[in-house]
Amino acid sequence: MPENTPTLKYEIRNSVGRKSKGAVNQTEDVETVQNMLRLAAMIESDPKLDPGGVDGTIDANENTDDTIRAIEAFQSRFFKPDGVIGVGKRTWRELEDLLDGDDEVDEGEATPSVAATPVTPVTTNGQCFFPFKEKDFPTQDWIQGMRCFGSRRSGGRRAHAGCDLYAPVGTTIHAIASGTVTLGPYPFYDGTYALEVDHGAFLARYGEIQKNAFVKAGDRVEAGQPIAKVGKLLSIRNSMLHLELYDKSATGPLTVKNNATKRNAKGVPFMRRADLIDPTKRLNEWKDIRPT
Repeated sequence: MPENTPTLKYEIRNSVGRKSKGAVNQTEDVETVQNMLRLAAMIESDPKLDPGGVDGTIDANENTDDTIRAIEAFQSRFFKPDGVIGVGKRTWRELEDLLDGDDEVDEGEATPSVAATPVTPVTTNGQCFFPFKEKDFPTQDWIQGMRCFGSRRSGGRRAHAGCDLYAPVGTTIHAIASGTVTLGPYPFYDGTYALEVDHGAFLARYGEIQKNAFVKAGDRVEAGQPIAKVGKLLSIRNSMLHLELYDKSATGPLTVKNNATKRNAKGVPFMRRADLIDPTKRLNEWKDIRPT
């Protein structure tokens, strides 16, 4: 099957920020910087880095513009801010480095601020489904390239924590088993959201979905039930369901950025809770068991 690997690539042709200090502010460049700052705000859980909307504009009143405010908040971490991001300059390099270091929130999320809903563990009736109907693909397999579990991320500094199932934006996602939604939808990665569902034998995180899911924390779901739709990533051409599974032998947030993280055989961190498991075998088993 041909490769169609998603990549994060950011580029601006001219400077962005305070026009009074020479910034050119071409629309596409401003949009790129706004998208990058929004992702940085999620990664760092710092609302000061969030430029608000992505509209490609800088206000005439620079002192009240949210994008300039976010640029200067980011710059203040390293030097006295001037409110301008120049092509290849330090602010640009630092921003690129931050996003490259956490290029998925799986692909590292901003840790959800919503409290998990306590639930009684459920048991499945043994019925499991692939998360898409037969007509909805996925368009590529989940066992090779950047899509597979354990693939290299961040220049090899992190391992991919799930399987990516490529599908068009808006494709309906179905519950792989019966269970209870424990968290979500909450901001996940690059403008998308995630749900966590306790399926009894395992817990699943359905990532890179749309904000307006069909279910929410506390809802009971049945195997094969529609629960969400594939979201649109802001900076990546491909769209997908990012699926993570956990065996529930550990507790706490699924995204872990410390020494407690799950590691692969070579010691590379997944930046995930210690009970993370590989979904590949199960997806291979379920691929011909589709919801109706």
